[in-house]
Amino acid sequence: MVLARALLVVVALLAQPLGSRSGDAGAGDLHPVVLVPGYGSNQLEAMMTAAYEPPAPACAGAADHRWFPLWPNHAAMRDASQVPCFADQMSLVYDAGADDYRDADGVATRTPFFGSARALIGWDRLVPRLEGMGYRDGETLYAAPYDFRYAVAPPGHPSAVGDRYFRDLGRLIQASRLNQGRPAIVVAHSFGCALTYQLLLSRPLAWRRRYVKRVVLLGPALGGFAAGMYALSAGMDYGLPNVTRPTMLRLARSQQSALWRLPTPLVFGDRPLAVTRTATYSARNMSGFLEAIGFAEGVRPYLTRVLPMWEALPAPMVPVTSVIGFGVRTPETYVFGTDGLEGEAEVLYGDGDGDINMVSLAAVERWSEVEGQVFKVVRLPGVHHDGFFSTDFAVKSIIAEISEAGESLEHIGVVSCQQKCSD
Repeated sequence: MVLARALLVVVALLAQPLGSRSGDAGAGDLHPVVLVPGYGSNQLEAMMTAAYEPPAPACAGAADHRWFPLWPNHAAMRDASQVPCFADQMSLVYDAGADDYRDADGVATRTPFFGSARALIGWDRLVPRLEGMGYRDGETLYAAPYDFRYAVAPPGHPSAVGDRYFRDLGRLIQASRLNQGRPAIVVAHSFGCALTYQLLLSRPLAWRRRYVKRVVLLGPALGGFAAGMYALSAGMDYGLPNVTRPTMLRLARSQQSALWRLPTPLVFGDRPLAVTRTATYSARNMSGFLEAIGFAEGVRPYLTRVLPMWEALPAPMVPVTSVIGFGVRTPETYVFGTDGLEGEAEVLYGDGDGDINMVSLAAVERWSEVEGQVFKVVRLPGVHHDGFFSTDFAVKSIIAEISEAGESLEHIGVVSCQQKCSD
């Protein structure tokens, strides 16, 4: 019943024209909360069509044409024979002629439960706390899952999946029309922060101020991170057993979102990120790095579809709280030996949250200097990038920020959870 109600709300939001409202029943005094998950917290389902040519007979779902879980993929985690199937079905295709990304031939995908907190993976400690405050799934509490393999593109470049998600996310944020016109509190994590930020920039200022009460960014990586380079060099195994290097590279490099992880020149400047015996690569020569790792086909989409979106970090001009972890060893520079970029690397560490470098986490703090931009940062000592929903005092801190967002926030400041969240 909860899921059905959430889906009905989403349908109503998508159908209503801008600016309309429907009653205030059940809204209480709460501002609606919209949860935008990070990369791995989204579910993804797939179905094989008649055009699909499986790479192996064992490929699940290739014959019955039914929807099945693509991510998380427990079948591939239990059975190594399913790994080639997973890689084949999970990989995207960049169509250079169309200048856009799409699923592989014969593969259809979808993100289930849009609008409902049931869609989220790993948020099961935060959601019950919100429900204990009076929030109700599909009434005042919504989730906006997405296909994490995709991203969006700058003006002039098509992005069918990304544009559709922005349309749906924007409509979901307008849930204030079902809650006495109250603007929404948007809580985003990790890659969801980048998507939320770009959505805000794509909307008129009047829209942002009308529909957004505050944005709470958890572990924002708006400048990329060093480990994003290593993933393109070494590949990704998604925690699956016995994944070959070519398969890991395909999984990493075929996804549009992989290029969004790369450190940006604006934030990282000339810092050495990948070092070989003959070359040093920084965010300023990322094209050279992509060519050196044998991913020359990634240069064009990086230069035309990714870099233009991160050449500046203008303030979104809605109240923002940035919640970050710090004091966790975080990969900062990869030093490669005799095998070059194809070999193992010695990792040099710096400060951050274990995944995201501190220079990227702190990039949004420049907004505190922008006139009219309300900004606050909460720093959580020792909290890993994946620990916002599993560390008790981090969950308490998030709840506190959501509670505070229902009130006016007129100050700019830095809060250490050592003082605020230890009780």
